[in-house]
Amino acid sequence: MNRLHALFRRVSVVAAGALLGLTGVALVASPASAHHSVVTATAACDTDTGEWVVTWTIDSKAPPGVDNYKFVKVVAKTYVGDKATDVTIPGIAVTKGKNYPHSVNTPLTAEQRLDNTVTKASLAIRAKWENGKIERGLPEETVELGGTCDQKPPAPTSPKPTASVVSDCEGVVTVTLNNAADATAKAKFTVTDAEGSAQKANVKPGESTSVQVPAEKAATIKVEVKGIDEPLFDGKPAPADDCVEPGEPTGTYQSTCDELIFEVNNPADGETVTTTFTPNKGEPQTLTVEPGQSGTVSFPGEEGLTVTPSGDGLEDPEPIAWTKPEDCAPGSGGGEPGLPLTGAAAGGIAAGAVVLLAVGGGLFVMARRRKLRFTA
Repeated sequence: MNRLHALFRRVSVVAAGALLGLTGVALVASPASAHHSVVTATAACDTDTGEWVVTWTIDSKAPPGVDNYKFVKVVAKTYVGDKATDVTIPGIAVTKGKNYPHSVNTPLTAEQRLDNTVTKASLAIRAKWENGKIERGLPEETVELGGTCDQKPPAPTSPKPTASVVSDCEGVVTVTLNNAADATAKAKFTVTDAEGSAQKANVKPGESTSVQVPAEKAATIKVEVKGIDEPLFDGKPAPADDCVEPGEPTGTYQSTCDELIFEVNNPADGETVTTTFTPNKGEPQTLTVEPGQSGTVSFPGEEGLTVTPSGDGLEDPEPIAWTKPEDCAPGSGGGEPGLPLTGAAAGGIAAGAVVLLAVGGGLFVMARRRKLRFTA
């Protein structure tokens, strides 16, 4: 009976001791096991660059109330066969200072790009939490980079160019250069005018630009694109078809006993006319006449006086000479007003009328070369 009682007492003591031991282990181990890190990795081949892309993820575990941690040790390696090389991974490094920059509640990810000759990569870390706990082990992950990772050849690229060639009423040509939105390359244009001068423009997909060719160089135009055999345009631009001719100015002149007088009349539907009159004696005079207006200039009459009109559009103007009317009083240079002119005087006026027509014709040429466009 006493032996049985003693046996039960011994078993009870052993059981109680074991229970106390397990309780102590739990009390000591629980805080440590609650602090740990999990390292995982995935790898993929970037065929655009021919590189391995390894994505590392670190998931930190800690008890409630512990929100941040830092790294106190980081070991990262890459392998080519059996040869190991220490490397760094952007975003995963030993933390300097006393701060704890990483959040326990948010997995930390980082991307590592590796040459396609690398066969393996590994990462091991040790964390320290803001409550002072330090990771006991060194959690590690290794990723095998099997197979090949080759860069794919670039897709072929090509432009999709178009060009429009439009003349205005002054003869200036605007060349609009377009590259379609679904083009896969720049369009490299060259616009060559009648004198062989070239203008170049590079147009990105979905964009356009324009170049202008002056009227005096626009007799023929060629539009070419690098890589395309046939020109987009090669020939004479079509003239503008919506131009309105301005009214025609007229010019007259008259020799009196004292002066050589010029008059320019500009109709209301004309354009501003500017003419310069240059005498062979004295200073030139410039006359500008607005539409619907008229204007005159005069030069003192004297033997040998000639005046040459000039202006935009006047071609090869001839000098106009002052001719003294024969009915002028001797010494006074004047004549009786209202007297009919006959004989040589009438001939002088007739000659003046011929030159008058020449001046008017010159102004007419000038007006014809100036176009006026009306748009709604």
